[in-house]
Amino acid sequence: MLSSDILNPLLNTAFKREITWLEASDRHTLDEFIETFYNMRKRSHESLEGMTDAQVAFASLAHSIWSVSESITHLIYTQGFYINKLLDVSTSTMPHIVEAARGFGEGAQMGISADQLRKRLVFATEQVRTAIEGTRHNHDIEKTEANEFFGLCNYRTWMLLLLAHEVDHLHQIVAMRRLARTEGA
Repeated sequence: MLSSDILNPLLNTAFKREITWLEASDRHTLDEFIETFYNMRKRSHESLEGMTDAQVAFASLAHSIWSVSESITHLIYTQGFYINKLLDVSTSTMPHIVEAARGFGEGAQMGISADQLRKRLVFATEQVRTAIEGTRHNHDIEKTEANEFFGLCNYRTWMLLLLAHEVDHLHQIVAMRRLARTEGA
């Protein structure tokens, strides 16, 4: 598993286009990216623990980040895109996700109860884990595809991008959780 001291600078260099996402994905092993993703998803689950409906719905006028409800529903919805990408560059016969994000910000929903968010995240985590475990050992490491936003991507690149997306929204969730608790939601 990659520590934040290693992962965050790597993600920042790719986000800033100092290196390509493909180059970034070559810096560590696939297993490190997968285990780090699983740890980040676990932290997303833990961040929801003990939150109330008012707290997950809380939106701050002073901060331009999504509510916890929006962040979690967006993570769940967009993971279908990443699952499909993993399937595209693997030899798996698993079915693709029919409803998957095609653009930025899709799937974010306000007003979903804390309990419903927890249930949806459990289901989504089982779904993404099944896809990862069903493809991690049967993909062609040479197979790549060009993506208009991320450049040339292989299986490991898509796994890193899934991880980067999780990290980005986990930061939002943690920040909004703090704000919701301090501002009385």
